[in-house]
Amino acid sequence: MCRRALVTVCGLMLLTACKLENPLGGAEGPVTVGALQVEMVEFQRSGGPQCIGTAGVTQENQRCATIRVSYPKVLDAGSPAAIDALNQFIQSQLLDYSDAEGKQPASLDELANMFIGDYLQDPNPVGSWEVERTVGVSFSAEHLVTLNYHEYGYTGGAHPFGGQRYFVLDTNSGQQLTLADLLNHGYESELNVTGEHAFRQAREIAPDASLEAEGFWFENDTFSVNTNFGVLGDGLVFVFNSYEVAPYALGPTEFTVHYDDIRSLIAATGPLAAIAK
Repeated sequence: MCRRALVTVCGLMLLTACKLENPLGGAEGPVTVGALQVEMVEFQRSGGPQCIGTAGVTQENQRCATIRVSYPKVLDAGSPAAIDALNQFIQSQLLDYSDAEGKQPASLDELANMFIGDYLQDPNPVGSWEVERTVGVSFSAEHLVTLNYHEYGYTGGAHPFGGQRYFVLDTNSGQQLTLADLLNHGYESELNVTGEHAFRQAREIAPDASLEAEGFWFENDTFSVNTNFGVLGDGLVFVFNSYEVAPYALGPTEFTVHYDDIRSLIAATGPLAAIAK
């Protein structure tokens, strides 16, 4: 990701149960989430010539860059190696940024320094800059966890930027799982057909309407799911972020392909079987 192409933030929601979906926010201290034990970490830094807290500075006249980060630190998982892998993965998403020379931050402090430094070096900064990044737990069951990464920010220009990404990880190994890890070989064609139906429902597009005519761009006007997906209790959730398959004005699209509609794609002994039953 290039500099200033930063990302959004949604709170960690946690519930203690066999299956956890949209788990509960505002938890203090360690919380058990499926096979994981986590605690939320909050980080915030500001810098600039006129930041809130300085005498005479208000929301209207501030000139400041602010970065806010919220994420779960994994305290316990299937193995010590999994704990390290999961925490490293979360950090890799939060620290996805580089300066003009391509240097990447090694810590949140370095990320804040780079972001604030870019603001101070901008010859004509428009008002204030901000970026907010959050990693949350969307779902956890068996030995799978779905993380949801949100980003929101503004660094000048006509629009703020933002988006979200889902990641599915194995809590025993800490490894990220792909659709190929969860579904039977040759799943693509059937998943695309079912996914298009869910996509059209989410966007209220008639079954016989051209996606291109509705403002969406898919190669050869043929729908295809992407790799931005998560495992939930009732199905696989997918997200197309703004600009990905449509102009900014149409916004992002999130839709769920329900397990009942793709039973034939779920292996009886696969990692998704116990969740989808």
